Amino acid sequence: MSATSLKYKSEENPIPLKVITEKRPFSSHQALMQFDVANRSWRETLSLSFKNDKQLSQVFNNIRAVDDQVYEVIAARITPYIAQLMDKDDPKCPIRLQYVPEQDELEVAPHEMGDQLAEDDMMPEGTSIVHRYPNRVLFLVHNICGSYCRHCTRKRMVSDPLNVISMDRIRRSVEYLRQHTEVQDVLLSGGDPLLLTDDKLDEILSMIREARPDLKILRIGSRLLAQLPTRVTPELCRVLKRNRVTLINTQVNHPREITPLFSKHITMLRETGIMLGNQSVLIKGVNDSIDTMQELVMELVSIGIRPYYVYAMDPAPGNSKFQVSYQRMLKIYHGIRGWVSGPAIPTFIVDGVGGLGKMPVQPEYVSRQTGSEGERLIATNFEGRSADVSFLLQE
Repeated sequence: MSATSLKYKSEENPIPLKVITEKRPFSSHQALMQFDVANRSWRETLSLSFKNDKQLSQVFNNIRAVDDQVYEVIAARITPYIAQLMDKDDPKCPIRLQYVPEQDELEVAPHEMGDQLAEDDMMPEGTSIVHRYPNRVLFLVHNICGSYCRHCTRKRMVSDPLNVISMDRIRRSVEYLRQHTEVQDVLLSGGDPLLLTDDKLDEILSMIREARPDLKILRIGSRLLAQLPTRVTPELCRVLKRNRVTLINTQVNHPREITPLFSKHITMLRETGIMLGNQSVLIKGVNDSIDTMQELVMELVSIGIRPYYVYAMDPAPGNSKFQVSYQRMLKIYHGIRGWVSGPAIPTFIVDGVGGLGKMPVQPEYVSRQTGSEGERLIATNFEGRSADVSFLLQE
């Protein structure tokens, strides 16, 4: 954990970590599958989450035991909704791979680091803001999530009960926004902002809007939409609309996550007029095939979510087992561009180590070529057919 993160552990006025008292989860797979997520409150469903391999092994087959050290790196929490999407037997199930804790998470590659994106270095003193780009900032408002992804980029801070982001720190962050009028785009993240209660989220959003009524964009990043769609309620929608939230980005990594319940609650969000985007992470064994990515992006567009980014795996500790190679990324990009609808094509991204920011990964469809006839400009389409467009070289 970084020195900056440790710095705020003793602050007062923390945002409560627990939204509801945890209960004993399910004792059999049948009991899990009979649980009616759609007709239970999101808080009740969250309270029944699985929190370790022992609880999972009572419901699923082929769950490998892990040492307690694994949970010191990042806790485990799997909502009943996510658990219902998992294959009962297959450890290679694309949903299980994302959430079930494994012993090899303790294997750290030489290039992996805690704060690989240098977020703490770009955090003004006393705030929870990361100011990397000239006119936009990341605003961390929470440090817990509905379910904990094993490939998380912020393992250094999420799930740590001693690393709560306090309201004092949030107020200082809002004051920073008030003073820095060059900032026109604020992204709330964490942890997961939507794990806050409606009242607390309303308070934070209202503070931002009061301090900076001129903000062009106010965004929220949340995977809770995919981990527990029932979090989207009429009350939440009113909070988001009242505070003029511009865009919500979720993280859907596999087509299996696009369920009828997810689609229903996404429709509820769309009716507020808020734009919806998706930021997938490219994960080995989950979505690193052309067929899976084609299906994923088209299904997202069909329910009104714009595929925005597909990230290369960030080198957080223990993430190397999920890594997809650069060449594989290019192959997948080639396999979707031209083969799916234009609005369904995301930008493939590498988030630069050391805080360099997001950089696109793209095949070269147009290239300069030098031969006996001089320099030419050749454009090659998704099928491999080429055309000479050298007229574009003329000034």
